[in-house]
Amino acid sequence: MNRYQEPLTEGTTLCVYNHDELIFSDAGRWLHPLFSFEKFLISYTGPKDCLSAHDTAAGKAAALLMSRFGIKRAHINLISETAIAHYQAHGIEVSWEERIPLLACKTESLLLEMEDEDQMYRELKRRAKLVQGVTVEVQNLLFSYPGQNPLIQEISFSLPEGGRLIIQGDNGRGKTTLLNLLMGKLKASEGSILIDGKDPSQLPPRTIGYIKQQQTQQQFPVSAREVVSMAVDPKKEKTEQMWEVDTALRRTGVAHLSSRNFFTLSGGERQKVSLARSLCQKARLLLLDEPTSFLDAKSRNTLLEVLHSLTLEEMPTIIIVTHDKDLEADLSWPILHLEEHHG
Repeated sequence: MNRYQEPLTEGTTLCVYNHDELIFSDAGRWLHPLFSFEKFLISYTGPKDCLSAHDTAAGKAAALLMSRFGIKRAHINLISETAIAHYQAHGIEVSWEERIPLLACKTESLLLEMEDEDQMYRELKRRAKLVQGVTVEVQNLLFSYPGQNPLIQEISFSLPEGGRLIIQGDNGRGKTTLLNLLMGKLKASEGSILIDGKDPSQLPPRTIGYIKQQQTQQQFPVSAREVVSMAVDPKKEKTEQMWEVDTALRRTGVAHLSSRNFFTLSGGERQKVSLARSLCQKARLLLLDEPTSFLDAKSRNTLLEVLHSLTLEEMPTIIIVTHDKDLEADLSWPILHLEEHHG
């Protein structure tokens, strides 16, 4: 018997070993120990070439998380057939003490109807309340500037915490105006907007991150790194602030531009620096206005990669307004079309 297959100590629900060395244990319930292990891995610097787990129970959800976290061997006290199938499909060596067709829990039944593993992972994080995002409720929205015909008419949509939406429409359809309404910079003529159950004007600072079109010709002596660092929580330790800035710059592919004047960068480069700034802000609602307008193919791919990682890791709620129809295929997010009668 390998060490990871030995009985769990009383009260422990999950143990993870690398070979025979215990590196993590937890006494939580449901999937929380596995999500705690995921968080542990972020700062863990030891060897992890043969991660082996012993869990009290595993359905498809636990098997999915273990495969994502790099577990190579698993021993389960109570296991479902769906979990066994997932372990075997992902090349994980699995043993067990008791085997049943299906765990009696809603999560197990929910995953039976899903095939996309990213979608399943997002749903598990949402059920574990590990989502950074906020709810957005827009009902019967109407807006017009004084003396003009309505620019926005009868728009309604709803997003859950961590939801994603592309708002598609040609120029002049009111896309940027809609973002200003969401940020509380404009007041709706009719209808309502609730973000996290509140009027936008009542939201705490730093809730909304806004990445606008990079068209400004202003010039200030400020570096790209300084622009990003302005968004870091000043209450954090200096070393943690520096780590967050460095991580955001690397993640968006602009670390090599950190010392350059922000306003001498190209539009696409400024766009990526602004995205790094929003990462440091830890915005719960991220609004992007025509984010691909000034991007070359390489920068566009970087943007798509960052957006994809955001939807799986921090999971803020994200709204993109664009007339770039290729984004529909690139992201496969829900789409709201602003038709001509909205303009």
